[in-house]
Amino acid sequence: MWALLKPMVGLDPKEANLFRQPLIQSRLEPLLGSHYSGAVQLLETADKIQQEGPLFYVVSKYTPVPELAEKAGFVWNSETNQMAVLMVSGGAPQVFAEKLNNEVVEQIPVWPKELSDYTEPAKLQQQAINKAKQQLSDNIPVPAAVVPLVDNAKNLKDIKGQTKNLLEEKKQSLVDHALSPLIDAKQQAQQQMQQVKEQSTQAVLTPINDVKQQAQQQVQQVKEQSTQAVLTPITDAKQQAQQQVQQVKEQSTQAVLTPITDAKQQAQQQVQQVKEQSTQAVLTPITDVKQQAQQQMQQVKEQSAEADLVAEDDLAAELATEQQSLKSEKSQRVNLLQQQIKAAEQQLQQASTTDDRKKIELQLQQLKTMLNLLKATD
Repeated sequence: MWALLKPMVGLDPKEANLFRQPLIQSRLEPLLGSHYSGAVQLLETADKIQQEGPLFYVVSKYTPVPELAEKAGFVWNSETNQMAVLMVSGGAPQVFAEKLNNEVVEQIPVWPKELSDYTEPAKLQQQAINKAKQQLSDNIPVPAAVVPLVDNAKNLKDIKGQTKNLLEEKKQSLVDHALSPLIDAKQQAQQQMQQVKEQSTQAVLTPINDVKQQAQQQVQQVKEQSTQAVLTPITDAKQQAQQQVQQVKEQSTQAVLTPITDAKQQAQQQVQQVKEQSTQAVLTPITDVKQQAQQQMQQVKEQSAEADLVAEDDLAAELATEQQSLKSEKSQRVNLLQQQIKAAEQQLQQASTTDDRKKIELQLQQLKTMLNLLKATD
C-alpha cells in the first residue's frame, strides 16, 4: 500500500484510478458493501490525494448524488494498515472501518484534520445543537408584536456582552498598570539573584575545578608510573623467555643435526673407501698384467739382444700375440662385470626390505665404478 499510495500523493484520484486499483478495491468492496459504488462516486470528486503524517486520505469536494450523501472521506493509516471510509448523510456521519484483528470488535480510525468537523464528538455535538436550535426557530414562529422585543433583547444581550468585555479589558489594564512597578522590581531582583548565584557558583566551582584538574593529573601520573612499574618486569621477563627459547631451539637444532652430519660424513667416507677399494680391485690385476707384459717384453728384448738370432718379425708377432691376449682378458672382465651388474639390478627389483635394497645399491655402484674404470684403462 505504501509503495502504491506514496507516488500518487498530489494526483487526481479519478485520473489515477485510485479506487480501481486491485489492492484497494479488494478491501473497499467487502468493507462498504452496497455503499461502495456511491462512495467511490463522491470520493472521485476530490482534486488530489493527500498525506498527513502516516495518513493517506481523499476528501470529496461536492456530491453528484445528494440523496445518497453530502460528504465522503477515505483514509489509510500506514502505521496500523487500517482502511476507513466516512460518509455524511443528512449531517450524520457514518463510519466504515476495518478491524485490526479478530479479537478487536471495533477500532476507531484516525482521521485527518480536514475531516475533524465530521469525526470529532465535540464538534458533532455542537453541530447537532445548532441544527436543533435552527429547526426549533424554524418550527416555532415569533409573533409580530414580539419581534421588536426579541430584537431588543438580542441587542441588549450583545451590549451586555460588549460592556462585560470592556470592563474586563479595563480591569486588566488597571491591574497591569498597578502591578507594573512590582513586576519590574521583581524581575530586577530575579536578575540580581541570578547574577549573585552565578558569581557564587563560579567562586565555588573555580577552586573545585582547579583541585579536580590537579587530582586528575596526579591520578594520570600515578597510573602511568604504575603501568610502567608493572610492564617493565613483564617486558624483561618476556625478553629473557624469548632468549631462552632461542637458545633451546639452537641447542635442539644442534643436537638433531650433529648426528645427521656425523652419519653423513661417515657414509661419505665409506663410499670413498668403497670407491678406492673398487678401483684398487680393478686396477691391481690390470697393473699386474701390464707389469708381467713389460717384464716379458723386457725378457724378450734381453733375449733378442743376447741371442741376436731372432728376427724382428718374430718379435713383433710375439708382441702382437701378447697384446691380443691382454685385450681378450680385458674383454672377459668387462663381460663378467656387465653380467654382475644385470644380476644386481634384478636383485634390486626383487628386494623386499630397505636394508637389502641399500646393500644391493652399494654393490651395484661398485660394479659400475669398476666397469667404467676398466673401460677407461688402455
